[in-house]
Amino acid sequence: MTIIFGLLSAFSYGYADFVGALAAKRVRAISVTTISFSFGLLIALVLSIPIGANYSPAAISTGIYAGVASGIAISCLYAALALGPISIVSPLTAVISAVIPVLFDLATGTQLGPYSILAIVLVLIAVVLVAFVPGPDVRLPSLRAMVFSVGSGLGFAGIFVFLDSAPSDSGLSTLVVMRVVGIALMLLGLSYLFFTSKPAHFLEPQLFSKSLVWLVLLAGSGDVLGNVAFLVATRAGDLAVAAVLTSLYPVGTILLARIVLKERIAKSQTVGIFLAMAACGLLAMN
Repeated sequence: MTIIFGLLSAFSYGYADFVGALAAKRVRAISVTTISFSFGLLIALVLSIPIGANYSPAAISTGIYAGVASGIAISCLYAALALGPISIVSPLTAVISAVIPVLFDLATGTQLGPYSILAIVLVLIAVVLVAFVPGPDVRLPSLRAMVFSVGSGLGFAGIFVFLDSAPSDSGLSTLVVMRVVGIALMLLGLSYLFFTSKPAHFLEPQLFSKSLVWLVLLAGSGDVLGNVAFLVATRAGDLAVAAVLTSLYPVGTILLARIVLKERIAKSQTVGIFLAMAACGLLAMN
């Protein structure tokens, strides 16, 4: 179950990043995130009816922490990607978001078998190979870009750790609270930009055009479904395994770019994909 839902989480995050990036090329990224988060909240509320949602104090506080972590993760991610180069800051963020939960899980007493440890190492290598895009324009990131990238990785790691620590009987309540807090932070960011930068609109009207709105809604659904799958994965198994599998989300992004945009997959990325498949096989043997 952990392997299946960990991979489902990775794919959901991957396609959410892909369609979200397409939308963010036409309007501000924070606007895309605000609407996609709102749609994701609606999905989470609908899913909480059959799955359940127990809004205990522990579930609410955990959701608040996860929501703050999501705000930090998204804000730092967009800042890091804007500064670039994406081929370095993206895998750095993904690796940090995987390593921290692994270390946290080990520090709290989780015992991993030899196959699991080898698989985790292979996944981390695979993430770097898949996310790194070689080319003549590759350059070292600035100190500012590195700081934002590390901040984003820590933010995503925080999301994973807090979601894993949600009470087992909380259902989707932690996720709902997390999304509410995330939306509130995005609205604060939009308000700050509106009053300081004086944009023409609080939210761009293009967001709701037929050619763009479906991308935003797909991004919102992918993000929240990735969160749900991650919750299931951690409740079925170890946080370390679920986190490293979820960190494979660049694989989904790369494959969709190849299928939809006809982008070339580099040899190193192909090697990374096969390493990820081998790691999944090792986890299944454990």
